Amino acid sequence: MGNYLIKNKNVRISDSLLVVGEKALVANEDLPKNTIVFLYEDSATDQRTRTSIQVAENKHIEPGEFGEFANHSCSPNSQIIANYDDSTNIAEVLMITVLPIKKGEEITFDYATTETTVTADLLNKKCLCKSQNCRGKIVGFNGLSLKEKMLLLSKDLTANYMQITED
Repeated sequence: MGNYLIKNKNVRISDSLLVVGEKALVANEDLPKNTIVFLYEDSATDQRTRTSIQVAENKHIEPGEFGEFANHSCSPNSQIIANYDDSTNIAEVLMITVLPIKKGEEITFDYATTETTVTADLLNKKCLCKSQNCRGKIVGFNGLSLKEKMLLLSKDLTANYMQITED
């Protein structure tokens, strides 16, 4: 079973402001840029689920009972940084703010920055992030247009296994 190495006490699980009936990570206090939301460690698996986070090309971990409530936004205020050790099959996922977050604001990351593809139940589902840059649907990195991939890569928010390939 996984282990939280860090879990920010100023973040709680609460009702989502974006998706009615869903839970989310929400700031209890104002959080400055570069604040750690959580750091979680667990064994990796080749099983992709709705809540797993991809940590390497074909490896995923469940982010625990706290991290599983990290929701998507096309204009996220946080990012996931993953480290995977293939010799031990242990992965760490770090969620860190990339923008200041106000008290009561939902904490989000862009699924396309960590997932090459998403599960069938999420694929092309209508995105509810309501951001100015909303793509309209949920997809993984491989489902983005070349322009969208280049934009994400230029922001340095994507996992190191994300690559632009010829289709």
